[in-house]
Amino acid sequence: MLFILTEDPMNGVIQSQVLTHIKYLKQNKIINASILFCYWNNEMFKFLQSSEKFIKKNYSIRIDSLKILPPSIIFSNFLNKRTICKYYKKKKKNIQYIHARTDLCAVLSENLKNCSDSKLIWDCRGYAPAELDYEKKKFNFLRKFFLISRFKRACKISDKVIAVSNYLKQKIKKNGNLNTYLIPSVASKKIFYFNEKVRQQVRNRLGIGKRSIVFIYSGSLKKYQMFDETLSFFKNFNKKKKSYLIILSNELSSAKQKIKNYENIFLFSVDHKKVNDYLNAADYAIMIRKKDQTNNAASPTKFAEYCLTGLEVVTNSAVTDYYSLAKDINNVHNIASFRPNFITKANRKKIAEIYKKKISREAYKKIYEEIYK
Repeated sequence: MLFILTEDPMNGVIQSQVLTHIKYLKQNKIINASILFCYWNNEMFKFLQSSEKFIKKNYSIRIDSLKILPPSIIFSNFLNKRTICKYYKKKKKNIQYIHARTDLCAVLSENLKNCSDSKLIWDCRGYAPAELDYEKKKFNFLRKFFLISRFKRACKISDKVIAVSNYLKQKIKKNGNLNTYLIPSVASKKIFYFNEKVRQQVRNRLGIGKRSIVFIYSGSLKKYQMFDETLSFFKNFNKKKKSYLIILSNELSSAKQKIKNYENIFLFSVDHKKVNDYLNAADYAIMIRKKDQTNNAASPTKFAEYCLTGLEVVTNSAVTDYYSLAKDINNVHNIASFRPNFITKANRKKIAEIYKKKISREAYKKIYEEIYK
């Protein structure tokens, strides 16, 4: 399988949803895979150069790189499709599957799919046209029209589609592709799990008492992740009851500016495999989302990571699929009516065990075998 990628390989989501996924497939003898990283500027290429040795050492995955035209250029997709096909024709590789992480990558794979007689699997993880609503740029309606057309094309040419939400699954079916699998954004239970010893070690290192309430936020500062609203919620809660907030983000400079007037906040940028330590140290994860099309289509990877460590999640009803789990598991709390509980070791373990069967990568082994057979 060839996994086509255009995003920073060291991004936490890419490590969780691409690198760990490929490693899992190889270890379970489901399929062998390599990566083609497509880039169109020097900054993207530097991302690859800084991460290539790390990826080969920790994941044993081969990475090829290929410079293509920026997607913003008119007719670039047409030319880029030919470039990718020509590149692999020279290599004379036997490609059985192409795994495209985005609709862009799916469309870029079209010629290669045809010339290599391989099956195209599109990993649909969101709805790009809706995300434009967060950008106040001129001619957004033209960009949205283009992205809607690209989404429809990806639906048409893909042999199989993985949709991370019910919203996306229905949208893909409406666009004519019925061979769609619903798999939410998952995380590995071998990387994310509850451990009482780890919990105490991290809290001791941070100087946090056993009975103190600790919240955690993990992710970027993008508008749809509502970081400012997260800080506001914590500030109001902290006024009533002293508590702590751990923030895990790679956007340290921006985050420092936003939290400079707040108390009891820890800010870290850590490797993907170290995230589990801080999740264990926390009691509640904060995951607020705006109620819109973008979040209705979404399946945040962080939710899986939170729940596999047995965390309680403070959220709203924006991410429909996950909020509905509150009825069955009771670890999802509406932010409007949130009241803290006494967190017990037994309850953390219970929550983690339930989610291992619902939202861990290992729970979908048979479905992955079906997709790649």
